[in-house]
Amino acid sequence: MTGLYPHQAGVGDMNEEGASNEFWKRVGSPAYLGLKAQGIVTLPEVLRAAGYQTFMAGKWHLGKAPECWPHARGFERSFALIGGACEQFTGYRSWQKQGPITLFVESDRRLSLRESNSFRGAKGDEPTAQKVETLPSNFYSTDTFTDHTLRFIDAADPARPWFGYLAFTAPHWPIQAHEKDIAKYADMYRDGPAEIRQRRFERLKQLGLVSASAQLPQLDESVTPEAQQAKKETRDSWMRNYAAMIDCVDQNLARVVSRLRERGQFDNTLILFLSDNGSDTVRGPLWGQVSNTPFRRFKVSVNDGGITSPLIAHWPNGISSQQRGRIIADVGHVIDIQATCLDAARAQQPTSFQGHNVLPLEGQSLLPAFRGTGTISSDRVLCWERMGNEAVRQGQWKLVRSYGAVNEEGNITSTGPRTGEWELYDTMADPGETKNIAAQHPERMKSMTHLFEKWAARIGVVPREEIVQLMAEKQ
Repeated sequence: MTGLYPHQAGVGDMNEEGASNEFWKRVGSPAYLGLKAQGIVTLPEVLRAAGYQTFMAGKWHLGKAPECWPHARGFERSFALIGGACEQFTGYRSWQKQGPITLFVESDRRLSLRESNSFRGAKGDEPTAQKVETLPSNFYSTDTFTDHTLRFIDAADPARPWFGYLAFTAPHWPIQAHEKDIAKYADMYRDGPAEIRQRRFERLKQLGLVSASAQLPQLDESVTPEAQQAKKETRDSWMRNYAAMIDCVDQNLARVVSRLRERGQFDNTLILFLSDNGSDTVRGPLWGQVSNTPFRRFKVSVNDGGITSPLIAHWPNGISSQQRGRIIADVGHVIDIQATCLDAARAQQPTSFQGHNVLPLEGQSLLPAFRGTGTISSDRVLCWERMGNEAVRQGQWKLVRSYGAVNEEGNITSTGPRTGEWELYDTMADPGETKNIAAQHPERMKSMTHLFEKWAARIGVVPREEIVQLMAEKQ
């Protein structure tokens, strides 16, 4: 939403309460106090100022306070799940499985400011937002988010451009799907995770997505024989549900494409589709690693199994026929989305917004790579920090270290002492991060460690060790 690293936007951790959170106030860094009201500018805010209509539907998860909601950060219309997840068929809080529904809000520039449950935008004018009291009787998160997106597209002024953001929760837990979709996958996972993982790996080689010499990473140490056997029947069932959830996402994307065709907007609409992280471990760390073939580990980790996602870009009027269907191996980052959209819209990142200076973009436009007119620099430096899990990538080289171990349920420890040391990998030859070559490259280790430390200081990372110490004092 900002073209910045999370810490720069105030989202260094999942602090939904923002500045009112007593623990993160003790940590004391603005990098952890929630989405910033000043000093940053969101993609919809910039595009709206450039004349675009803006709307979104789906998961928001950028703060519980109204000043953080979509209507206050540039979206004229929205239907948003404010938290991170909900029961897929009821909208109930995922951890309670009972009513009332979790917090959904709806905004429309036509909502009346006089409504008692309306929340004003950032400047006290339109648009406003209202809490959603009831959900449709046929609510299913993926379908309902798409329903609202189609309404927004239909309501858009055809004489003006628009920007839409559709954020499915699927396949985030809870793993729940339509029975008709689950039935399609009745036999899909009967061969078991080991064989399926190996088949996927061989297919990746055949497609040229990984080198013929690449090796599968070892399963995480949490995948003991006992862990593999435990809840086997349940977890195989979860995989069928998981596949069905993704199938439903595909069906709903087809609905969006169909509507764009009907409106004559398909050829001139840039569609970007990606996941926000690698596969989760809600089905257990074994199936999580099957889903992440050929990469190592899973969500929360900053090994490539936790942070790598393909990006699909479709734009008939903006991408030449020679480029269509190509797989581009350049490494981009989610911070590039804002720069890419602004480039496509011929808009500029402002130096100030609503009277406050804003940070310059960290990302870069991917349009040259899409169009075949340029490439992403092979020496580009990218960094990550998530709950103490840290990485820096420079070209084909990747330095990474974990904070804590993983238990048999797939949960990554981030509250005790650090257990991982810096490791170095050549991702070109070894995409699975199977061969730690740190000992062979001491100078590269030194230079890349310095790159990470410089980046962490610049964007406001607080070392996890300090945060854990404060957690211990709190107890």
